[in-house]
Amino acid sequence: MSDEVSRPIDPKKAPDWEVLARYVDGESPADEAARVDQWMETHPVDKTLLEQLNVHAKLEASADVDVEAALRRVQARFNQAPVSSAAERTRLRLERGGGGTGSPSRVVVSTLVLAAAAAIIAFVALKPGSSPKAAAAAAKVYATGTGKRDSVHLADGSRIVLGPESRLTVPGDFGTAGRAVSLEGDAYFDVKHDGKKPFTVKVGTAVVEDVGTTFTIESDPNETTTVAVMSGVVRLRAATDAPSGGALLNAGDRGVLSPNGEVHAQKQAVVADDSAWTTGKLVFRDAPLSRVAGELRRWYGIRLGFADSTLKRRTVTTSIEAGQPIDDVLRIVSLSIGMSFDRQGDTATFHAGRGSK
Repeated sequence: MSDEVSRPIDPKKAPDWEVLARYVDGESPADEAARVDQWMETHPVDKTLLEQLNVHAKLEASADVDVEAALRRVQARFNQAPVSSAAERTRLRLERGGGGTGSPSRVVVSTLVLAAAAAIIAFVALKPGSSPKAAAAAAKVYATGTGKRDSVHLADGSRIVLGPESRLTVPGDFGTAGRAVSLEGDAYFDVKHDGKKPFTVKVGTAVVEDVGTTFTIESDPNETTTVAVMSGVVRLRAATDAPSGGALLNAGDRGVLSPNGEVHAQKQAVVADDSAWTTGKLVFRDAPLSRVAGELRRWYGIRLGFADSTLKRRTVTTSIEAGQPIDDVLRIVSLSIGMSFDRQGDTATFHAGRGSK
């Protein structure tokens, strides 16, 4: 390494990646730093590029770093070939003289700086004394199939019951830097409160933040997200809102986030039936048929179609035991709204004024 430090830098040629990495990290000897400064003054485009990488590297090093993800972001930023391949090509070209005795081409210089990005981020992020634990910790994903539920216990003592065809993603550093999870589908949360590390759930366009509580979340892509609070307090807001936005929901309140990002709070509207699905019972109270369709898809793998799209706005009030045969379930739903259906395989089409088959 000492030979690398003492080697002079030809102002017509780009410094190698180790020199640039030391420079970005502030560990260059004074004479080497001066030579890099001189080279950058004669290559203003590369100077700007290196300054941007400097900011990126310091931001990545200021927290637990996922180095591989950081390198992917650098690669995408510059729209180049994979970093390792670019670095290898650059080394070969420089070893061969860069195509002549003059200064390297614009492509060669920029490619070398891109290759330096990998070294800069890894050098700064994983140097002695820094913490690589976030890079090593992989996220855990829990997923359920059609008609299946699962109970998940987190390291902080919180318990989650996943509904059918639902997916929970827990970051590898959960409980260390924070307590944030992502949800697709339905889940029941029994959260252990920690005032210093709020528990947050990202689901679709909604963010639910616990203030020490039990609550359920029901969601469908491009549909509403519904939160029912059994105990404690939660905040429901759109992901684009400020942390203090949205609405605070107390025990007994139900919150609904519409597809357009509006939050509607229904005070003291929660009943025991809101969590009945955790025991295998589906209870619908004035539920839009589109919502019922989502639940039947998760629990039975059946897809509902509609001869007329306006039929989806009809509401359903009924209860269903999850173990009931699907044909019985479809008849219950159709009778509750005065409709009929045709079933073909795993698709049932609802009609107005026709007999079911």
